[in-house]
Amino acid sequence: MPFVTVRHFTEDDIPTRTALLRESRFQANLTDFAVVSDDDALTANQRRTLTREHDVKRMFTMCDSRGATVGFAWITSIDWPGQTCELSFGVLPECRGPYGATAVTAAHAYIRAELNMRVVVNQVLEHNTMLVSSGELTEQRRVRCAYDSYTVGEWRTACYWTESEQDVHRRREQVADRRRAVAARIRSTSSRPS
Repeated sequence: MPFVTVRHFTEDDIPTRTALLRESRFQANLTDFAVVSDDDALTANQRRTLTREHDVKRMFTMCDSRGATVGFAWITSIDWPGQTCELSFGVLPECRGPYGATAVTAAHAYIRAELNMRVVVNQVLEHNTMLVSSGELTEQRRVRCAYDSYTVGEWRTACYWTESEQDVHRRREQVADRRRAVAARIRSTSSRPS
């Protein structure tokens, strides 16, 4: 499994994130506001978040073990007293396969451990199956919002759900149980006489 770290977003990250915002799959799967914004507006928006908007939103850079950028995460709708926020992320196209799931896990872990967020609101456009299958999305969602986002000339339906610390703990236990069951099957199969 690849290793991903999370660090604070800096001005040096703006060109790479701007390129990601303009990438076609990112636009179809999250937002296409970068289509109607020029480079100066996108840069100004990101600088404003860095310098003046930390109380309501924050941006982070996700890096591989060598420190190379693999993507970005950002939190919005921050409720500091309630310890909740909405998490969004975008992984660079060339890193989606090897780092996608690990980057998302790292972003969730970071905002829980470092920012003390206890409940995270997730939103995925219904057609976006890059990380979660449509079946898993249907199972996880608690709210389905038709006409939520207009991207690439089409109205998109969004799915929302929350993830508490208890949910994270329960999921880890389920993964551990599955691994133990697989290990037990392998041991039982390999211990049989040939």
